[in-house]
Amino acid sequence: MIVVTGVAGRLGDRVARLLVERGYDVVGNDQHAPEGFPAKFVQGDLRDREAVDRLLDGAEAVIHLGAHPGPARMEPRAIFANNVNSTFNIMMSAAEKGLRRVVFSSSAFAMGWAHEGDAFVPRYLPLDEDHPMMPFEPYGLSKQVGEDIAQMIARNSATSAVSLRFTNVVYPEDQSEFPWPAPTPEEPLTLVMWAYADPRDVAKAHVLALEADITGHEAFLIAQPSNRLKEPTRELIKQNFGEQVEIRGALEGNASVISTEKAQQMLGWKPRYDWTRD
Repeated sequence: MIVVTGVAGRLGDRVARLLVERGYDVVGNDQHAPEGFPAKFVQGDLRDREAVDRLLDGAEAVIHLGAHPGPARMEPRAIFANNVNSTFNIMMSAAEKGLRRVVFSSSAFAMGWAHEGDAFVPRYLPLDEDHPMMPFEPYGLSKQVGEDIAQMIARNSATSAVSLRFTNVVYPEDQSEFPWPAPTPEEPLTLVMWAYADPRDVAKAHVLALEADITGHEAFLIAQPSNRLKEPTRELIKQNFGEQVEIRGALEGNASVISTEKAQQMLGWKPRYDWTRD
């Protein structure tokens, strides 16, 4: 049995449906009941330790998408408290019950999303998993703390953990708005928003993370091959950051500022969708 939290959200629902299609026995959870959910659903608040323990009884693994999404939708303290407490309960219970795997929906926002478009200056590009996580706000911080919890349970139990740092998810119907205007020093756009993720590829990444042969804890960045901008990426980096940022990759054309090489190598994840060709 695979437990999927956050199934009332569009991405959680997509992940759960993909698992059902692949023949998994799925149990979904959220604070609000979704319509037309294709598997068993258990309503509950993940901040309730006892409810989480009951939810994970008999489970093989859990995919934890349940969270307050994004940095601006609720009061900052409420975002941090909800996301950290629920993640701690899920991961601790998973470890105590001996679940095989926790897949955690982390976020590239923990790498450095900021309300001020020019606040985050990366040390190098493209971003990869070795780049420090540098959150500027409580949502990104909650995801960094979630990864710390995942590392902790992977160290002290038989439960392995995978954290997926996907960038801002843009649904196919909204990709018609691309390309966005190019960022400039006068009108900056925080770097991780240059990139985007397609929900179909993000859902597939969750399934691959569930199935991958991994021990301990591993984190993976997930993004589409291109930025949501049409201008050459190298030129935009030079225009917006000057000599402050080292360029380490080829970054041909409008290639994403987020590297997914690790996910492709270790998970076998291959992004299928790209607004420049779809």
